[in-house]
Amino acid sequence: MKRPHIVYILSDQHRGQAMGHMGDPNVLTPQMDRLASEGVSFSRAYSNCPICTPSRGSIFSGRHAHSGPVGAFFDNYKIAAPSTATLLRDQGYHTAYFGKWHCGIIRNQIPDNIKEIGGSDKSGWARTPERHRAGFQDWFGYECINRHNGSFYYHNDDTQATFLEKYETDGMTDLAIDYIQSYDKEEPLFLVLSVNPPHFPFLVPEEFRRHDPEGLSVPPNFSEKPELREKMAIWYGMVENLDWNIGRLMDAVQNIPGFEDTLTVYFSDHGEFIGSHGYVTGKAQPYEEAVRIPSIFHWPGKIKEKGLSDGFFSIIDMLPTTLGLIGAPVPDWIQGTDFSPLLRGNEFKGPDSVLTEIVGNPHWSMESKDWRGIITDSWKYAFYEDGSEMLFNTAEDPYEMNNLASTQPGKRE
Repeated sequence: MKRPHIVYILSDQHRGQAMGHMGDPNVLTPQMDRLASEGVSFSRAYSNCPICTPSRGSIFSGRHAHSGPVGAFFDNYKIAAPSTATLLRDQGYHTAYFGKWHCGIIRNQIPDNIKEIGGSDKSGWARTPERHRAGFQDWFGYECINRHNGSFYYHNDDTQATFLEKYETDGMTDLAIDYIQSYDKEEPLFLVLSVNPPHFPFLVPEEFRRHDPEGLSVPPNFSEKPELREKMAIWYGMVENLDWNIGRLMDAVQNIPGFEDTLTVYFSDHGEFIGSHGYVTGKAQPYEEAVRIPSIFHWPGKIKEKGLSDGFFSIIDMLPTTLGLIGAPVPDWIQGTDFSPLLRGNEFKGPDSVLTEIVGNPHWSMESKDWRGIITDSWKYAFYEDGSEMLFNTAEDPYEMNNLASTQPGKRE
């Protein structure tokens, strides 16, 4: 069986509601919408652990954070653990990673040309050692910089950082396009383009600052403060810049001989509050704004043009679904579900609930607590490590403004 090329486009902190085809009234995402109309976009896709490092570990292992190779924030991808990259290499793929990794911080790996830059906390600026790259071969990656302008990456075994001259999403997309255009190996390619925006800081090129903060439509659970509207306006600009870059990458792929047969997946590691429920920004809570993500599969001629698909898809399903789509075996240690039958238009019964959690949360504030939760068709429940609970009827209360944990003990149990 001839294998397709595979391209993952992974963003950070893009909540799944914020796309045109999902009904967001503020944002223009024609490229995401096109991928969805020509493929499948899961309307209820979830991050099982809505904070960067463990979520990324789940993406590439197909396992929950509490039992996977990356258990907590600032943890490293375990050296001997299998991954999407190692499994696809077993199927004859060549692998390449571009951009944010955040699964391999070793604090004494900061090179001299980074130490010269001002600032105090540079732990996330460290070079990712080869042994913590989860088996990826060609490397243009970094850990956690949070500098959309003046960002940088480490190439393969280089010990010094290479700086990007452009806004990060633009510059990283340029690198990925150049790599694909010059790719001449016989093996099929598995490439990941992972960009930090729309993660904070709130920075975007001027041409994407089109949103008037006062003209934005905000949800009922929004905390009405002027600074939040200003940040939201920039955040939407970052989403639209990302959408534009997705279009550039797709145009390049579709015009390169040999890449006619390419499976493309766009998704994010978790969502973003951007003013909902009183949070200025962030994630790491059970609310829909934090746990819902985009998840779009596109493979012309192989994935049925379905548009929006109901039902539960989550981060841990990404690996088994990718393997299923290319006809590769799914190891029994993977905890996620293979959704490839649904994507191919065949009969399929998926999970009827989703497990979400925060484990090993860095305790930056009193609100930083571990929790575990369950999401069903109409309900959501979460239990925090301090004994507090949340219970929402999401069918009647989609913005999760009425906690029923104390008034519906039967349903809570």
